[in-house]
Amino acid sequence: MAHLNNYAVVNSIQSRYSCRTFQNTPISAGHKSELLQFIMDHHTGTFGAKLRFQIGTIKSGLAILRRLNTYGFIKGTDEFLVGAMTQSIDGLELEEFGYVLEKIILKATSLGLGTCWMGGTFRKSVFRKMISLKEDEILPAVIAIGYPAEKRGVADYVIRGFVKATRRRSWDKLFFLEDFSTPLIKEEAGAFSTPLEMLRLAPSASNRQPWRIVKNSHGWHFFLQRTEGYQDQAILKMTDKADLQRIDMGIAMCHFEQTLNEMEMSGKWHINTPQITLPNDLTEYKVSWVPESNSV
Repeated sequence: MAHLNNYAVVNSIQSRYSCRTFQNTPISAGHKSELLQFIMDHHTGTFGAKLRFQIGTIKSGLAILRRLNTYGFIKGTDEFLVGAMTQSIDGLELEEFGYVLEKIILKATSLGLGTCWMGGTFRKSVFRKMISLKEDEILPAVIAIGYPAEKRGVADYVIRGFVKATRRRSWDKLFFLEDFSTPLIKEEAGAFSTPLEMLRLAPSASNRQPWRIVKNSHGWHFFLQRTEGYQDQAILKMTDKADLQRIDMGIAMCHFEQTLNEMEMSGKWHINTPQITLPNDLTEYKVSWVPESNSV
């Protein structure tokens, strides 16, 4: 598993926030070069999905920027991190996309850069051109990137308040022991308490936190807890809108694994559905993390 070298992952996770107000200062050549090298080294998902990422600038002026649906809430930057991937109905491609892109974001955070996920509400035509999107590819998300302004703008406070950005579900709602009826307490998590806490802090679309993790003797099993009515799956299949809650799962996987890496705790991701009764029809198994020692 690839480590995020040369900086503290936990510190980056704790200091990262959705930045919507930037300094109007271009990213320095040194920071951009370091970030681009990191992107070159991290373009493959944990199960082998091939992904493309690029940092680009919208040079057509504010008129175009104002027409981008999400850009009304982004001020002070015209630089964006754009990602593309081959579309697939099956597999974990979207999870892998979120997993790798969050690695890049944590690296950017370590360089003092601010970032903001732009999910399914942005107009994609400009960004398609920026990354030369191929016919068999989709553009799941765009990241606004730049140096954070010293003072946050009104949009930062309004949106963060609306989605309750600083709030996270409690441990007993996210982490479980053996099955979904028994919450996992921190004392039972042992050395895994820090990786789980960093997972709990992971960002998600509308702060829905759709991940649930069950620990048993075989490992840590990740389940996606769908938000009822949040996204119509039929619509997703008929359009190029990304399933953001699957991307959220990838972000959670990244926080968990990279924290474990920093703590020098080794393991691997596996897809092997555990014998755990699901709590409802909105819950689905995704992936498991198994320590190399098989001791959890």
